[in-house]
Amino acid sequence: MELSEVTYEDPDDESGESAMRTYARRACELTGMDPEYGVPALVTIALRESASNHPQWRVNTNDSNTHGPVMADGHPQNCSRGATQCIPPTFAAYHQEGTATTPYDVVACMCATINYVRARYDVNQSGSNFAERVQQADPDRPPKGY
Repeated sequence: MELSEVTYEDPDDESGESAMRTYARRACELTGMDPEYGVPALVTIALRESASNHPQWRVNTNDSNTHGPVMADGHPQNCSRGATQCIPPTFAAYHQEGTATTPYDVVACMCATINYVRARYDVNQSGSNFAERVQQADPDRPPKGY
């Protein structure tokens, strides 16, 4: 999708680990990733990136991505947003057709993350190498941005 098609409404999706597991399972279904690998990887990313979609951490205004015009949500365009902290250009480039157009939607954000890590880190279709290829998705290694 085009960057201009990204919207910035926050649907106020649920937060917490249990909710992230439910959303991750749906994202795996939509992208064809095996939930055995995708769910734990996505839940780990959500925990590390946004405290499992905690309302206070749904947008990051303190990192190097914080620039660009102010968008409808009141934050600069390139702020990381959503459960897995996608910046809008990445969200748009890896958007999963049929999902919401806002990175605040957890399923849409997780789908974009799956599509991104497949392209950027050569995560395979099943996701069996997700945690190996993306340290931020591996609960057995220390956090590291992706």
